[in-house]
Parts: sequence; structure tokens; C-alpha cells
Amino acid sequence: MDSIRTNIVNAPQMSAIDFVNFADGSTWSAATYQRVIFIPEGARVCGFGVAVSDAVTTTSGANTFEIGHIAGTLQSDTGMVNVAAAADPNAYCTSVNLEAAGVSGPEGNAGVEIMGKPPTMTSTATYTYAPSSTNSWSTSGEKVVPVVGAVVIGDAQTAGAFHWWVNYCFDANIVWEQSSLA
Repeated sequence: MDSIRTNIVNAPQMSAIDFVNFADGSTWSAATYQRVIFIPEGARVCGFGVAVSDAVTTTSGANTFEIGHIAGTLQSDTGMVNVAAAADPNAYCTSVNLEAAGVSGPEGNAGVEIMGKPPTMTSTATYTYAPSSTNSWSTSGEKVVPVVGAVVIGDAQTAGAFHWWVNYCFDANIVWEQSSLA
């Protein structure tokens, strides 16, 4: 720590928790499905969790889950520039096996880019939410950033469930003189 100044940073925060239930009555055929969690603009992904509570079954192919982001899009307000970041579907989490119950986190997931900033998305774009509906990135008009989970299903599923979330934080934003803290 610098003896003259103390950097004050925001503590990590947890996003909403998304629950995926393959026994929900929807048709979960062999395909890749998109799930989305939103974090505030300017936040950095600093961790994640994937908790498989009910393992999925398989007869062919693998059933996995990855966390990353899609390609950037044009901002909806005139003060922002075009973001053209490439898609990176497993930027934060490589393939988690959905066929085994347990909890996965950043440790043991080689190749993750924890502390990365996802590209900022427009508040008026839409995405296809698993398994088949289309939603807006933000209905409130706030500038939010989607962190996308890719559910890769090797064969049709009617059982199994898991939860996932991301932890996020912000860059240091306040610097106080040590003397002012006394």
C-alpha cells in the first residue's frame, strides 16, 4: 500500500442468478442456447459460479456451459462510439460439464479472462433467449452489458438443472490522502 495515499475501490458484487431447468416443459433439443445476465456498464467480470444441482443425462454428445460475450454493437446514444469487439463465447468460463453435479468457479477453468470488460451493448438491441423467445437487452433504457451463457446441448433434454451468476467490480475511483482518513 502506498504510504501517502489509499486507493478506495468498490467491492465485488454479485449479479442476478439465472436458473436453467431442462424439465420446464420447453423443448430442449440438441443445439446451443443463449442465457443472459446483465451487469452495469463499465463493470469488470471478476468471477463466476455455475452450480449444477441436477445433472443432465446424455445418450450422445456433450452437455456443457460457457460464459462470455457476443460482438459489440452501436450505442443508442450519440455520445458513444461504435464498439466492434469480437464475440468471445467463453471469455470468462470455459466448458463446465453439466453432466456432473457440483459447483464450478474461476479456479480450474483455464483460459478465462477474469477482470475483462465485456463490450457495451445498445439498450435497444434484442437477443434470442433460451429456448425460443426474443427480448430487449434493457427495457428500462439503462446502459447495461450482457454477459452471455452458452448452453451447449448434445442431445434432447427433459431433466437436469443448474444456476449461474457472475461477480463484477469497478476500477478504483477514489483516492484519499492518508491524513484525511485520521
